[in-house]
Amino acid sequence: MNRREIPILGAVFLDLAGFGMILIDLQFRAERFGADGLQIGLLLGSMFLVQMLVSSRWGRLSDRIGRKPVLLLCTAFSAGGMAVYAISGNLWGILASRVLAGLGAANVAVAQAYLSDVTEEEQRVGAMGRVGAAISAGLIVGPTLAAALAAAGGSDWIGVVATGASGLAALWVAWGIPAIRPAAPVAEPSSTGFGISILRDLPSLRGLVAISVVSWFSLAALEGTFGRLIQRTLGFDQTEFGLIFGYESLLTVVVSGLLLTRLSRRFGDRALLRQGYLFQGLGLAAMPFAPGLAALFLASTLFAYGQATSNPTVNSLASRITPAGRHGELFGWLQSARSVGFLVGPVLGGVLFDLSPSAPYLAAGVICVAASLLVALWVPKSP
Repeated sequence: MNRREIPILGAVFLDLAGFGMILIDLQFRAERFGADGLQIGLLLGSMFLVQMLVSSRWGRLSDRIGRKPVLLLCTAFSAGGMAVYAISGNLWGILASRVLAGLGAANVAVAQAYLSDVTEEEQRVGAMGRVGAAISAGLIVGPTLAAALAAAGGSDWIGVVATGASGLAALWVAWGIPAIRPAAPVAEPSSTGFGISILRDLPSLRGLVAISVVSWFSLAALEGTFGRLIQRTLGFDQTEFGLIFGYESLLTVVVSGLLLTRLSRRFGDRALLRQGYLFQGLGLAAMPFAPGLAALFLASTLFAYGQATSNPTVNSLASRITPAGRHGELFGWLQSARSVGFLVGPVLGGVLFDLSPSAPYLAAGVICVAASLLVALWVPKSP
């Protein structure tokens, strides 16, 4: 590991810990305020709508002025969103918190661009795996801490503690991360609509962006309804949600942080993507039919392995075919692809869940299996 990676990974970990705390609480809190499945989906998706609109722009700005100032501003927005959530007493307050969080959600994309700047190409898949591991580690600590607070009767403190974690991330960025500029700046790309010039200039990126949407859609369909699913089918609440989500995140840390480079060398990137999407689909489809906690953990194992292998591989492949001076723009676009998945996933998942609790999981599972079959068409052979 490059020593310059450590501060950026620490900042990502802290911010995602705060995000993870909010994630498992929002469904339950919104239901207490009278929200139905569609409204919960819209609340979850609102953050990603804003993220979709701004991420590529934040990325391009970081290509011009450097990563650190953009990363600091985004992390401050993220902390502000969590602070608003902490004091929200109605659905409008939750919506406002999600909009602020969306404005800051490009911090992960800029962090990925930073790591790409300081990492040699042959080591990049490992670096992308490690930032994925930092995200997952945050999503272990955050939900676990939130579950503990909920079990102790202190669920009102979840937003406060989440704000503290994200605020620490902003301080870490300000004082712990060296300021650097992109390795090879390029001319400012022409502005086209939503900033699609990079997809026009690099057509081979289009398939990778499309497949990234599929992966994030499946995760969003899971996260947007999972609390309600386990409550409906097994009588579980935030405690079990936090345990399962934390386990998935721990498995992701192990696979993406420690094993991904070896898996990539053994199977090759395209084969790794195919198996990743296949395991995601199988895990999702099995979740609504799990008869108990053990079976739910088994389905989660399949899903988490698929996520841990597919997402960093997409990021690494995309970075190899993109000039270094446009990596901020690239990761902003991949973050926008994530936003599309998380925008559609919670809304569609919430509506389908109201029709049948198994419906969003079967739909997302089928889509992931189809993506596994279509990797040969969507992913270039020699990026």
